[in-house]
Amino acid sequence: MSGMSLLRVVVGVCTGLALTACGGPMTPEEAAAEEASLATTEAALGSCANWSEWINSGGQYCSDNRACGVYWYCEGDPMAAAPRSITGGGPEHLPPPCDDGSYPYQRGKPGLFNQQYSYRVCFDAGGTYTHTEYQYQNAFSGACGC
Repeated sequence: MSGMSLLRVVVGVCTGLALTACGGPMTPEEAAAEEASLATTEAALGSCANWSEWINSGGQYCSDNRACGVYWYCEGDPMAAAPRSITGGGPEHLPPPCDDGSYPYQRGKPGLFNQQYSYRVCFDAGGTYTHTEYQYQNAFSGACGC
């Protein structure tokens, strides 16, 4: 069974179940209209090639990253940018409270991220190019400190 045939069966079953739950099975006319609509949608979709490898766009930014280690952080602490030399690790080793009485939490040390994109080319059922789709991500570059 091809992917499109399987898709038709799944959509048909799901549509039938949804309509049955809402007041009864579809009439033969409703089923035919649904099938025609689905066929038109499938023809318009055609197919897309596989996604390309991730490509660095050239953009970079610095952000917290636990892969670079962690430090204790207090909100509003004037020394927040300077990591505290406190070792946590259980209730008996909790860090001392912050100046405002709250407790610090762990943040990742700074790491460099690359902005990346991937693309794929799409065609209609006749094989004519229709559009290109893009997806984006930020990936840790492996460099800590920035």
